[in-house]
Amino acid sequence: MPDRADPAGTVAAHLDAWNAPEGPVRDGAVGAVYTDDVFVGEPDAAHRGHEGMSRAIAALHAQVPGVVISRSGPIGTAQDLVTYAWTLGADGGPAVASGRDVLLLRDGRVSALYVLVDPAGAQG
Repeated sequence: MPDRADPAGTVAAHLDAWNAPEGPVRDGAVGAVYTDDVFVGEPDAAHRGHEGMSRAIAALHAQVPGVVISRSGPIGTAQDLVTYAWTLGADGGPAVASGRDVLLLRDGRVSALYVLVDPAGAQG
């Protein structure tokens, strides 16, 4: 479970949820990491709740089969906010996208996720 005192653990748990295959492991991670009313703000979509989070994750996995998201920079924090840069690509392949996540925490879990995607070609 995420912990404000452990931002690296929060980010790792969040990425584990997004990297998990569809099924009970992902469902359990979503329930443990995110609040029931979690908000997901992506460039072209917004989702709410565990079902919305699961839809957002499933959509990414459908778009990039075998996707792995990795933290690519230091973690920044301010009160209940955690942010970090990421890259994503198929497992073992080159990065096909990069960006930044902004997580808001409440009661030890992620209550909001804002996904910022770098312009095409910007990934390292």
